[in-house]
Amino acid sequence: MDNLPDLFWSASLEEMKRGYRFDGESESFICLICGSDFEQGVIYPHEGKLYEAEKYVRLHVEQEHESMFAHLLELDKKVTGLTDLQKQLLRHFYAGTSDNDIVKETGGSTSTIRNHRFSLREKAKQAKVFLALMDLLEQRPVKQTKLISNHRNATMLDERYAITEEESEAILRTYFPDGLDGMMTEFPKKEKRKVVIMRHVIKRFNPKQTYTENEVNEILGTAYSDHVTLRRYLVDYGFMNRKADGSSYWVNQNEYEEKESDKMERQTRKDAIRAYKEELKPMGIYQIYNKRDGKAMIAGSMNLPAIFNRQRFTLKLGSHTDKALQRDWNDAGEEQFSFDILQQLEPKENETATPDVLKQYQEKLTELERIWRLELQNTEESGYRETKARKQT
Repeated sequence: MDNLPDLFWSASLEEMKRGYRFDGESESFICLICGSDFEQGVIYPHEGKLYEAEKYVRLHVEQEHESMFAHLLELDKKVTGLTDLQKQLLRHFYAGTSDNDIVKETGGSTSTIRNHRFSLREKAKQAKVFLALMDLLEQRPVKQTKLISNHRNATMLDERYAITEEESEAILRTYFPDGLDGMMTEFPKKEKRKVVIMRHVIKRFNPKQTYTENEVNEILGTAYSDHVTLRRYLVDYGFMNRKADGSSYWVNQNEYEEKESDKMERQTRKDAIRAYKEELKPMGIYQIYNKRDGKAMIAGSMNLPAIFNRQRFTLKLGSHTDKALQRDWNDAGEEQFSFDILQQLEPKENETATPDVLKQYQEKLTELERIWRLELQNTEESGYRETKARKQT
């Protein structure tokens, strides 16, 4: 598998099927099998005929490599996942050999051949779903591992402070087995763990209060038996300040302000999520129109952008619940279908998506869907199967 060029693996499914791709940088058509390139705009002679670059690369794949079908079939089992028998049968199917003739060569019975056909079709369906899953995975924004923000008065910013939220939670669970408000079992030796402990212990102090040394010792004693060690690290790591004579201690104010800023940021995110959920999405009546024969599926949706994406995805995946629509989509191709908004409902100003409001619009959509079906004479016989107006997602 590793012997195949990067050019091959970076090709789309359509490019892989035809055996070449166009490289915009070099303005050339490149063979995926051998890497030969044919510059766009150049005329290539062959056996008394002249060919444009794209036609010539097609001829090259056919004459030099037989066909992409033959080439792909000859790839290692680690690449194709096919057994030798499955490869043999696929060659016969591709050549149009009858089941009876295949039986004569391979043995068995025609029912066995039919079973193999069915098995290969199921394998194709599984591969299609897996491709869709991986494509969606690659399109999904990468979630970066979130590091805990450093307090502003850290005495030294190094790898000790490169701590993720997950790491911090795991360390605290280890050293505070009886709960985060309880006692620490032991003091860690590793510097990164010490930072996590100090960050947690400082929360036991009121950031707006000044403490005597005895008061600091008393509070730290609720976290660990060796309060002197804890106090020293809190000061050394910049979590706490003190007077030179040790008469008073206080939480570093910048650390407090930073924590307040983090809280505000989290609250802003929560408010944004809540506002999105309360926002009424574009809603209305839409149709999926077959340009070839005029058939259409008319329906209502509380979220038009989402329903269009969902309908396209299921049709491309081959799993649409309307079998007639899916069959016509497969036969005619995506370009023969349009997704049209017939009527859009405009919500009132400052209206939010409360249950009562959603119910009212749902009822309006149901009535509008009926009206549009009558107007366009869209019935179960003349159109695709009726679907109910979808709720907001």
